[in-house]
Amino acid sequence: MDEVDGRLVGGLVVLAALADARSFGRAAERLGMTQSGVSKAIAKLEARLDARLVHRTSRAVEFTEEGRALYERVAAHLAGIGEAAAETAKSRDAVRGRLRVNVDPLFSRMVLSPKLSEFLLQNPGMELRIETRDRIADLVSDGFDLAVRFGEPTPSALIARRVLDTRVLTVASPIYLERHGRPLDPRELASRDHQCIHAIDAATGRPFDWEFRRGGEVVPVAVNGRLTVTDSGTKLGACLAGFGIAQVIDLGLDDHLRSGALIELFPDWPDERFPLYVYYASRNHVPAKVRRFIDFITETLAAKSHSPHKSAGLRKVG
Repeated sequence: MDEVDGRLVGGLVVLAALADARSFGRAAERLGMTQSGVSKAIAKLEARLDARLVHRTSRAVEFTEEGRALYERVAAHLAGIGEAAAETAKSRDAVRGRLRVNVDPLFSRMVLSPKLSEFLLQNPGMELRIETRDRIADLVSDGFDLAVRFGEPTPSALIARRVLDTRVLTVASPIYLERHGRPLDPRELASRDHQCIHAIDAATGRPFDWEFRRGGEVVPVAVNGRLTVTDSGTKLGACLAGFGIAQVIDLGLDDHLRSGALIELFPDWPDERFPLYVYYASRNHVPAKVRRFIDFITETLAAKSHSPHKSAGLRKVG
């Protein structure tokens, strides 16, 4: 496409307003300019085109033959520009189109998957692509509209909004406790009498540190364990099977805790948290489809947080 001369287009916009208003004063009001500003814009356009476009009289504005011909040729194009801009502005508020979301695998399995049908039925103009990834990578260049991730954000140009603080529970199965005994204090997990299941932090490539928090008290523990995993499902499965003690996010555990398949070991250390963030490219001009999906996430989490054993904090995204 040939380069567009912004000054020429600006002059033509003033010419079109003058043709409609038939007065420098009314054209100035319509454009939010001064009357002298309109007059100068027309004079510059005439100088640029080396043609007289307007006859100036004390009572009215009369177009020359060249001015009338120019206006008639550009009026449809200027109207098209206005319509295109209006359609773009409307599309920002239209909940439609394709949305590609980079999602933490645990969050996708435990929270999103049971609700995706409901979301798509409520938004028939949207096409949704959910991709589970271990990390965000480059959200924009990878073509994602949105990402959902656990853990504190690292510095980047992305907008990060916290939508949930979920508890980290230390759990074991009854089978494990029968074999090894139940620890009464978190510090006992450093003993070789216990097996703890390590989980790799995808952001660092190293196992997560184990910490226990109660009010202002923080107790780090160098736990003992022979099993290291990268997948939360594998960690939970090994824990349920009785191999070891695990630290797990308090999402999707209700049935296991109610049935007794998992036992929370240290309920008197309740303040270890793991945040959930949504990430997107810009705080300005957030598309409606992105805003709708963020609202869907927060509403889904709000419904889950009503479980009586939970005390997770939820933040509504505006």
